[in-house]
Amino acid sequence: METDLNLEQLSDRDVVHALLGTKPKAGVCAESSEAYASEALDALTTSDPLVLQRALGLTPAAARRLAAAVELHRRLLRSRRPRTALNQPELVAQLMQSFVVRDHECLWCLCLDPRSRLIGEPVQVSQGDIDGCDAGPRSFFRNALRRAACTAIAVHNHPTSDPSPSAADAAVTRRLVAAGRAVDVALVDHVVVCADGRFASLRRSHPECFL
Repeated sequence: METDLNLEQLSDRDVVHALLGTKPKAGVCAESSEAYASEALDALTTSDPLVLQRALGLTPAAARRLAAAVELHRRLLRSRRPRTALNQPELVAQLMQSFVVRDHECLWCLCLDPRSRLIGEPVQVSQGDIDGCDAGPRSFFRNALRRAACTAIAVHNHPTSDPSPSAADAAVTRRLVAAGRAVDVALVDHVVVCADGRFASLRRSHPECFL
């Protein structure tokens, strides 16, 4: 590859090939190659090598390289994250944007200090249905207590891109609020975040869950 390569001038398709050290197939029309590039950019929202391998037809080694690049980008974004108070759901949604791109629901615990700033990184508590047994208060607040959190925020994703809280989401919120009171770590919000940036705060939509 040329050392004076200007990546900003490359098409999406060529950037993908430059990263993998491959060349575009000869004879592929521009329309087809750009469709491939669009699929590649969509697939790059995950750092799962198996997903990348299947979606893009990569070798295992190429998929691992691509996954490592995606994960490195996520870590770079996190390292530049300012330690601001997470006192608005908009800020929580921005913080979690790189986490919530999943094809299944996950629940995270955000542990906060006395100034409502994040302690460490968001901790994934469960994977699967939000109302499953792994989303119980015990596993959620175990992480908060380990980090000596003063308060906590629950976050989970909706792969459907509809952030509207379900009845199950409200039920889990009530359970977490009650458990937080028992261990003196208040749950201050439960935020649903989608991959497209939309979000919903149960503190706003279901304030009765926090009474």
